[in-house]
Amino acid sequence: MAHDVFISYSSKDKVIADAVCARLEGRGIRCWIAPRDVQPGLPYGEEIIDAIHGSQVMVLVFSSNANASPHIPKEIERAVSHGVSIIPLRVEAVAPGKSLDYFISSVHWLDAITPPLESHLESLANTILTLLPQDQPRPPVATARLIPPPQPLTPPAPPKKSKTGLFVGIAAAVVLLAAAAAYFLLVPNKAEQAPYSASTYETPQSKIPPPKSPGGIRDPILGCWQWFNNVPVTINSDGRLVAGPFTARWQRAAGRAYHFTWPEAVDAVTLTSDGNSLRGGNQYGFPMSATRVSPGAGISGAWRWANGGIVLINPGGTFSAGPFTGRWSSTSGNTFNLTWPKPVDSVTLSSDSQRLSGHNQYGIAISGVKTSSACGG
Repeated sequence: MAHDVFISYSSKDKVIADAVCARLEGRGIRCWIAPRDVQPGLPYGEEIIDAIHGSQVMVLVFSSNANASPHIPKEIERAVSHGVSIIPLRVEAVAPGKSLDYFISSVHWLDAITPPLESHLESLANTILTLLPQDQPRPPVATARLIPPPQPLTPPAPPKKSKTGLFVGIAAAVVLLAAAAAYFLLVPNKAEQAPYSASTYETPQSKIPPPKSPGGIRDPILGCWQWFNNVPVTINSDGRLVAGPFTARWQRAAGRAYHFTWPEAVDAVTLTSDGNSLRGGNQYGFPMSATRVSPGAGISGAWRWANGGIVLINPGGTFSAGPFTGRWSSTSGNTFNLTWPKPVDSVTLSSDSQRLSGHNQYGIAISGVKTSSACGG
């Protein structure tokens, strides 16, 4: 992917570097950051050099960790020798060591020492935009590989014969399908994914294609299925996909490719009395927790999710995690609702019409085996 900015940082400052990347790409500034953008199988050093040479700006996350890094001075030297503009973002009150001072002592600094971090990231984005060509649109950049996905805390319990057990089992299926949305996190994918928007992941009901194949032939996806965690799912001819109390919409994309759109996940969270932690879960019963990275009023600020992902919560009622954006609202006191994009499964039907396999936009693997073609009419 072509890029505008190379982000240089110590691995010990990865949380801040990820926040920098997320904010810049949210402003349409294309970033290159390791290890996300290092191509598998290629020499690491060559990838770094090529990325620096292909950049117009280098952002240096400067700290005592950067001072101690043996690699950062080499990256700075390559940037200077190729005329790449350097913007040091100082996140710690330290002076540059000799190896860095030689290159950046005369460079304009941006200080990000005083909270909140998000205001400094906005200033950084504004500064970079003045250095880039002004004659091109800059929509938010898809960065689906920025944040690793969460792992379920426990495997879902298999459904029991009782009605209560069946309900719990069905709910567990949808938990897995919506877990990534509930946790607001992304998976490392080779293919870039587009930012969430209504036009990207949601199809208005009036535009959903007829569930039957051309010529009125019954669509081969219709029927009863056993999902990957042994939960029954019914795919109906009216465009509905039903798993217990949860209903999704399905549509044929092309050939044997299909999309399943599930209800958006809404997390009910509580801000602890010290303002530094979030605790809660979504309507599917999936837990979440987060720790504050930068100070902010109320829930606003940068947060580090339990699996290391960075979520930026803005004062205006929106938040973002890489290419994904959502909305939040206060319910009462220190409790809040965070609403995330609907999980959309992209799956392929096997040639014998007996198996489904694929993943959603968060990278969660999806699969199922047909148990009957008699239902779902």
